[in-house]
Amino acid sequence: MATNVNNILHGPCTLAVDGVDVGYTTDGVTLRKSRDFVDVEADQTFGIIAKKVAMEKMFVSTTMLEITLANIVTAMSEPASNTSGSGDLEYGDDAPEATETVLTITGKAPSDATRTYTFYRAVSSEDIDEAIGVRDAVSSLPVTWELLKDADHDNKFGYHTDA
Repeated sequence: MATNVNNILHGPCTLAVDGVDVGYTTDGVTLRKSRDFVDVEADQTFGIIAKKVAMEKMFVSTTMLEITLANIVTAMSEPASNTSGSGDLEYGDDAPEATETVLTITGKAPSDATRTYTFYRAVSSEDIDEAIGVRDAVSSLPVTWELLKDADHDNKFGYHTDA
């Protein structure tokens, strides 16, 4: 394989949730894929003869620096009705549900193109530790979304395009 420095990606990206840019982030946006395997063993051998995928998961993580009401609602998976349209936010619900969103990440691709990732169904899935006030640092809101497979798209998580 020939080497090409234009294939080394460097630089910022943007993250949108349901088409709305979340603003500044820090430490980048990370896509992680994990798989659980089942080892297939047979009586006729002293080892594993095959590996089968038992579970496939994907996650997108970042830390938001713009602690807007919309970003808090998104990160904490609070229902929009908890905002009352007033700028206030009530936390929790008597019947909480996972709120699904569409994630779009846009950044650089090889040869000065633009790479766009689109994930059909994402749910804020991990504990949230919002830094409300820190004397020697900026407030931030780390969030991880678990990506869900979409039956309407052949059970895919999403896709990316280079254009």
